[in-house]
Amino acid sequence: MKIKSLIASSIILALSACNDSTIGPEVGSSPGSVMLSGDAIVGSTLSATVTDNDGLESADIAYQWMAGDKVISSATSSSYLLIEADVDSTITVSVTYTDDNGHSEISKSAPSDTVEIPAVPSEGSITISGDAFEGSVLTALITDANGFGETEVEYLWMVDGSDITDANTDTYTLTAAELGSTISVTATYTDNDEFEEAVTSAVTGVVVIEPLTPVEPVVPMTQVASITDNMTDDAGELRYKHSSVIEAGKLSLSFAKDEVMTADGSAKEAYVALYGNSTSTSKALVDLRIGNGTFTIRDQDNITVTATFTPGDWVDVEMTWDASSASATVAPLVTITINGTAVTVDAFPSVSSELATVMAGVETVVFKLSDTSSVVTGAYLVDDIKLYADIAGTTIAFEDDFETYAIEDSLDTDNTNSPYNSSTAEAVVVEAEDAVAPVETTPEPTTTKVASITDNMTDDAGELRYKHSSTIEAGKLNLSFAKDEVMTADGSAKEAYVALYGNSTSTSKALVDLRIGNGTFTIRDQDNITVAATFTPGDWVDVEMTWDASSASATVAPLVTITINGTAVTVDAFPSVSSELATVMAGVETIVFKLSDTSSVVTGAYLVDDIKLYADIVGTTIAFEDNFEAYAIADSLDTDNANSPYNSSTAEAVVVEVTK
Repeated sequence: MKIKSLIASSIILALSACNDSTIGPEVGSSPGSVMLSGDAIVGSTLSATVTDNDGLESADIAYQWMAGDKVISSATSSSYLLIEADVDSTITVSVTYTDDNGHSEISKSAPSDTVEIPAVPSEGSITISGDAFEGSVLTALITDANGFGETEVEYLWMVDGSDITDANTDTYTLTAAELGSTISVTATYTDNDEFEEAVTSAVTGVVVIEPLTPVEPVVPMTQVASITDNMTDDAGELRYKHSSVIEAGKLSLSFAKDEVMTADGSAKEAYVALYGNSTSTSKALVDLRIGNGTFTIRDQDNITVTATFTPGDWVDVEMTWDASSASATVAPLVTITINGTAVTVDAFPSVSSELATVMAGVETVVFKLSDTSSVVTGAYLVDDIKLYADIAGTTIAFEDDFETYAIEDSLDTDNTNSPYNSSTAEAVVVEAEDAVAPVETTPEPTTTKVASITDNMTDDAGELRYKHSSTIEAGKLNLSFAKDEVMTADGSAKEAYVALYGNSTSTSKALVDLRIGNGTFTIRDQDNITVAATFTPGDWVDVEMTWDASSASATVAPLVTITINGTAVTVDAFPSVSSELATVMAGVETIVFKLSDTSSVVTGAYLVDDIKLYADIVGTTIAFEDNFEAYAIADSLDTDNANSPYNSSTAEAVVVEVTK
């Protein structure tokens, strides 16, 4: 009878391995059950507990564990240690036994939760975004690889390390009370994997009053005459005929000419010409031809006009003439000045083809675009016409700045208010940017506070060192520096440098080390990289460095870029040549500004200003900044100053005031 029971149990167990259904108990039997306990996490143990009101002997129970619908071979005890192969599966156990009343039983547990990889604790971090200006809103940003937000975060903002009352949300608005101080924030929370976290940010820069944003100047507009040419039988023209002939006088004007072209790509000129009693082209007293950036004087091949212009820019022209000694055989004398520079040293004679038409002086002024057979693109703008009845320019004979017209007014004779001659064609009044150049002013010099590093020690170098509270995997450093021509007493030149380090500040282990000579740069141990940028000792230079250690390891170097005064040193990022990549594979922890070396005393200083350390390459999250304005002049930046945020290795670094 016992043999038959065992055979039946084997058959039932085999059926159970192929079918999730649990075979019910025999008639008259109290059904048994099996329950699982334990966490469904790799490395944890699940235990099976069997209960039966008819009683049972634990030693007689046969167990079989399954992952999903697959039998786990050799998993036949009352417990099962979860392994990686079980990830994403649910676990069940089937049991077979004979209870104390002799009934054969088989029971299957409910499935476990889906098996997961155990969570690994990852220390969270917190940074502050926003400007350290009075009235600015600072925002606390938490980063945690385990996730957060499923439980409440407790924030606490601090000023110079002391709690700010009721400042316990993720944002804080800076007030006048924080001026001259630094701000930090702590956050306490349980991450999504139930690890307790308490993190504190780096301090902000010193809170200051927000500088005024300069107002962009409004471009002044003016009304001008616009001459175009859309006719195939005439040129575009603005012509003025004076009521009498002016024997000796001056014409001044401003013009702007587009790059004027025909449909087939031929360049076309504009011109301004002075005439006597005939306006035949060859009979002009003088004819200044205006190309697409250059000038010529018609029929004056012996005169080269060196002045040039950019199409579209405004140009000032002045012409004078003197016909007081002219006759039918003696030419009037002419001068031309372009943007304040005379075309010739002395006045030159007119080459009118008929001197008798100009011997009395000037009667007509003509501004013309293109010719009588071409249609062109582009316009010829004229403004501030002044015709004087004397060479010195004291007596106005006619002037027009076009401000009294309506925009789009015609200047042809169809406008009864136009003073221009009937030959005027395709000339209208338009609005343009003011032709009058703004008066240039020399900006007032400004003073600013900076860090000054010197070296008067024979056993150490001058240094400003900042160590961040955590390692920044990928980020950016911006700064400005000015370095004197630094020399030792025996005339040896000495370098300064700015270098980025990981968890070691041994010189050879730098992630990158930019060496600053007396006007030139090198990158330490990067002989294949030539830094083309140079500087004049004493001048201010802007430097930007980025690094990316997100793919770095003990054998794979972080990548670096350096930009000097807005120009990248290399086209692509280059790998760090740290002598021990393991010290920089996590990123940057320490920044060092150093002058000279540990055995030299030098003359000259290394000035540093506007330090900005970002926790990302694009420069959106400030990790640390200092413009040194919050210190008193002559303040030490060494650790003898309790307000200094710099590392104890800082030496001979003080705050000074300079003019930039």
